[in-house]
Amino acid sequence: MKNLILVKLGGSLITNKNKPYTAKPATIKRLAREIESGWGKGFRFIISHGSGSFGHTSATKYKTADGFKKKKDVFGLAVVQQDALKINRIINEIFIGGRLPCLSFVPSSFTLADNKKLAKIFIEPIIQTLKIDALPLVFGDVILDTKIGCCIFSGEVTLNNLSSRLGKRGFKIKKVIQCGTTDGVYDATGKTIPKITPKNFKKFKSWITESNEVDVTGGMLHKVKESLKIAKLGIDVFIINGKRKGNLYQTIISQPKMGTLICFK
Repeated sequence: MKNLILVKLGGSLITNKNKPYTAKPATIKRLAREIESGWGKGFRFIISHGSGSFGHTSATKYKTADGFKKKKDVFGLAVVQQDALKINRIINEIFIGGRLPCLSFVPSSFTLADNKKLAKIFIEPIIQTLKIDALPLVFGDVILDTKIGCCIFSGEVTLNNLSSRLGKRGFKIKKVIQCGTTDGVYDATGKTIPKITPKNFKKFKSWITESNEVDVTGGMLHKVKESLKIAKLGIDVFIINGKRKGNLYQTIISQPKMGTLICFK
């Protein structure tokens, strides 16, 4: 599969992170249309999305990212997963309404962690989904952890895990596109950094801030770190503004007019 592209739809793009449990259906529909346009051009996708004001709200309440500390944390685990599933169902329905043949995969059912690190992953159903020409849809989710009970894998982490395993199974990933609400990664003056590599990351690291919104996975700095891991596999990552109409489609077929390229060299 030569035209496989991995796309992450950020939680702050598809939900109102300042208003708990509030999706942005108009934005999701537009993004679905841009993906469908790319599908019509022969591109194929794995789509991941953040939980935004759904999963992050309950994850902050129960501190799910830190594992089990109290008996009630097991209940919190269940609540956070349910909230992550709620936004996933909204996106799934909108995508299907846009004639995209998407199948949802729950990361907690095919992934196992050990002290917040990937221990095991079962990707065969996702591979089969690609083979039948359907679209896998994954998301940021709670993950059972053999060391601390549970943790959270963001949508970026799941894409990272899939990228390395798919490459070993013979899949050629053309690029990864991260859609957020900024024109890429900003420097200290608020200007877009055109390119970040493992070599120049130290120069920019102190300028990249954590999220100001409710976000248990670390915001932009987390996105850049996970993108650098993918870049080390030889896959280019584009961080773009998904609020700009047509920007995702432009990046699918070519490259964005504005954004940050994260690559190995």
